[in-house]
Amino acid sequence: MSNPKIYICGNEQYIETPEIIKLKKRLKALKCAVIVPSDMSHQGISWTDKLDNRVQLIKNSQVIYVLPNWKESIMARIELTVAMDLRLHTLFHPISNKEIKEIITSLDN
Repeated sequence: MSNPKIYICGNEQYIETPEIIKLKKRLKALKCAVIVPSDMSHQGISWTDKLDNRVQLIKNSQVIYVLPNWKESIMARIELTVAMDLRLHTLFHPISNKEIKEIITSLDN
């Protein structure tokens, strides 16, 4: 598998913290395509359309990475439910480099 897609799920206010910026860089260094829906422009569209867009992004991902504050966001709870329904690999923050590498390596099998 080339460049596994990892969808980052959580409260959008947490996405730009130094810790998560470092995480995104680490994932990209491991040749992962990092999908952060809040980085995409969704201005002017309804909440339902945002949700539909995010569900499509999740369906095209192999892994969902869940930030620690996911319970604070209705959208994140729905995203996690969709990912679980799709049986995606689910990683809960924080996770070690070793664990991330093991998951990414297992996607090749």
